[in-house]
Amino acid sequence: MNKEAQFKTAVETNKDRIYRICCCYVRDDEERKDVFQEVLIHIWDGLHTFEGKAQISTWIYRIAVNTCLAYARTEKRRRKVFDESSNVDHETIRDQAASGDSAQREQDVQRLYDCINQLQSVDKTLVSLYLEDVTSDQMAEVLGISEGNVRVKLHRIKKKLKEMMEREDHGS
Repeated sequence: MNKEAQFKTAVETNKDRIYRICCCYVRDDEERKDVFQEVLIHIWDGLHTFEGKAQISTWIYRIAVNTCLAYARTEKRRRKVFDESSNVDHETIRDQAASGDSAQREQDVQRLYDCINQLQSVDKTLVSLYLEDVTSDQMAEVLGISEGNVRVKLHRIKKKLKEMMEREDHGS
């Protein structure tokens, strides 16, 4: 398979997962799209280095996570330089949601992503992979930790996210 066909197949198969990983790290929709495009560029640029020792989806997860982490570091420095507030305009996000049940679901998803965004980088990565139904052995490979460590961390992260969501429910 030539590079272009391999790229198209890889992106088509993994584009939704890549986007959801970006959602865990980037709150602004336009910036998220930019980071998504950056991930695609990295995949294209690095495709010739893919050796097939792991699944291509694992390789793509790693690229997506690393690109998002690089963005997060850059964004953190930028905010520090410009002394911007780190709060998201939640009212704008909620105003853009549709009405009815879909609006509630959209708000719940946004709240979850807001809570995920408060986690440490490794925890964000684990959650995004978990949400993609990635196996614990693949998660371990992506993160370079043991499978047992993945399971323990996921248990703790789920508990922490539940507590964060409950605090948010009681606070509103």
